[in-house]
Amino acid sequence: MNDTSRFAEARLLTAKELAASFAGTTEGSEASKLIPELEESVRKANLGKQWVYRSSDDPMTSKAWVTAEVTSSNTHEFDRPYSRPQHATLTVRKHPQHGSDVIMSIERGQLLCRSYSGCKVLVRFGDEEPRTYEAAGPSDNSTTLLFIRGYADFVRRMKDADIVRIQAEVYQEGSPAWEFETSGFDPSKLK
Repeated sequence: MNDTSRFAEARLLTAKELAASFAGTTEGSEASKLIPELEESVRKANLGKQWVYRSSDDPMTSKAWVTAEVTSSNTHEFDRPYSRPQHATLTVRKHPQHGSDVIMSIERGQLLCRSYSGCKVLVRFGDEEPRTYEAAGPSDNSTTLLFIRGYADFVRRMKDADIVRIQAEVYQEGSPAWEFETSGFDPSKLK
């Protein structure tokens, strides 16, 4: 009921129906003129809703740790045994023991990024040129996530971008790129 985007979405749907059904009439023409304004209104109302913010207490320090997560808008399907389309998740974390991290994870598969030797990932913020970031696997050597180094630079660039693409090497799958819609990211919620 408090979702203001629903009203704008309903108006947009009505305007599109009027424009299509009554093309060439005054009503259809007026509805067509409203569509761009209503689309922008819907976009603004939904800005940042794809982000999930979480907070939990660290039992060792009694201090809170916070995360912001967004799921990729695209999927990749790997060969067996990791078949079925899968998303990736981009997580920004502030933890009292572990510090500030940018983490990319996949549901299934093997990211080729070891804790002891690291790897490189290619990241593109919006329309900027792709940038190479150093990354490292987790200390338990699991293969479904990696830590992207350069937290401050990454977050600064991400908050000004609507889309972030991350390309990482996956065992026997090449280097697929995942696309994250990062518009509306609010770094103040990580404090």
